[in-house]
Amino acid sequence: MHGPPEVPNDFWDHPAIAAACTDRDMGALISAYRHHPQHLSRVTQDRMAGWLGISQAQLSRYESGENQIDRLDRLRHFAQVLGVPGERLWFDRVVIPAQVGSPETGPPDVLAAPWEATSIARSVEETARSDLAISRRAALTGAAAVTVGSALVEPLQRWLHPLQNLSKWSSHSAISEEELFALQRVADGLRGWGGRGGYGLARKAVLGQLDELAERLGRAPSGPTTERAFFIGAELSKVAASMSFDAGLHNAAQRYYVLAVRMAKAGHNDGFAALCLAAMARQMFDLGRPEDGLELVQLGQYGTRRTGTPTLKALLLTREAWAYASMGKTREFHQAVGLAQDSFAQRDADNEPRYLHSFDEAELEGVIGARCRDLAMHDPTQAVFAEQHIRRALALRDPSKVRNRAFDVIGLARTKMVAGDPEAACGLINEVLPTAAKLSSGRVLRKLEDFAKEAAQHRHIPAVQDTRDAIRAIRTA
Repeated sequence: MHGPPEVPNDFWDHPAIAAACTDRDMGALISAYRHHPQHLSRVTQDRMAGWLGISQAQLSRYESGENQIDRLDRLRHFAQVLGVPGERLWFDRVVIPAQVGSPETGPPDVLAAPWEATSIARSVEETARSDLAISRRAALTGAAAVTVGSALVEPLQRWLHPLQNLSKWSSHSAISEEELFALQRVADGLRGWGGRGGYGLARKAVLGQLDELAERLGRAPSGPTTERAFFIGAELSKVAASMSFDAGLHNAAQRYYVLAVRMAKAGHNDGFAALCLAAMARQMFDLGRPEDGLELVQLGQYGTRRTGTPTLKALLLTREAWAYASMGKTREFHQAVGLAQDSFAQRDADNEPRYLHSFDEAELEGVIGARCRDLAMHDPTQAVFAEQHIRRALALRDPSKVRNRAFDVIGLARTKMVAGDPEAACGLINEVLPTAAKLSSGRVLRKLEDFAKEAAQHRHIPAVQDTRDAIRAIRTA
């Protein structure tokens, strides 16, 4: 009467419970729990509702599937009350196959490392060396868990607290201005590779430079050049994360995003740390975790609420809108977009940091358009807004931004598909396929795959089937 009874370990192996966990359906899990044959007495809906702190009517709608349980706090509360084992939870750990990791030892746990400058440098060095030692084949055949939920967000909240600096005394010399200039020049060159996608030699070059820089930072005394070197390391780490993300190596991407946040903190650059949190949020959106992405964005917003520039605030607001679009929250989405546009209008490009220069008007329009398209999956009336913003982005986009333009065109095609014009959608895809074939970008290919899945309902149309076949040919080339 006062709460769920203690149950044996094999209680959770019942087929109905295992199926509910596989389907990620808390309502079905609660129903399976109530009807479990090992209970000594019947667990009624009234009794279960009392345990969970909800009404019997609410519970009935959850169990029938009429109302989905998708709020993270509610999922955690119900699992805690029922005592669901951690290995059965699908919302606090997501397993993504084909990730970087050593089968023997695995990479260092970058979330658990102390938030202290020397430890941050050591963590970066160990992580980069671990990944350099893993072959491409091993990276794609291993399996590792991407950290999500509170296990991801809570350790990153330490970013809001002051950092213990490096010692002022060291047996090694400080980083000189000449050394810093050379590091920055190398980092700038490697950053240019980051937008091209791929894995291979470019990523190894970034990791190799990151390894050398981290080793140097671990021996350097505190000082202004050391802080600036940490920031260069943060930039390199973010490039490594973007390359990993493009290649579909989500676990590796997450590690380097976390390291970028930590190095930016050691470099006293909260704006760049918030930018990295926004990039981590984008990864969570791609993995179907909008609640986690929203928490990361809000963490970045809170940490830069007094110091953020108009462009940074606009960028973070577009990430907030992204979360709302994924969750189908139309009113909240348009409110966030409006605030982003207002903030962007206040920017002074000459006074914005260099790392925000790529977030120009074309990028703002492209992001808003793509998110309107996401929202159109829940509310088809939003498709017209998506097309307006994406076409504006294409008109403004620098022709040299080949990959960004490819994203724009694919997004416009997917918008046409949502709007019920599959022939026009396929025409746009056919225009971008030659460019996609030349780009070594995993993200572009994945967007094309998304289009092919969305077009499947129209595969009886010859033009649609031909386009799907062409996409398949690029993937298998």
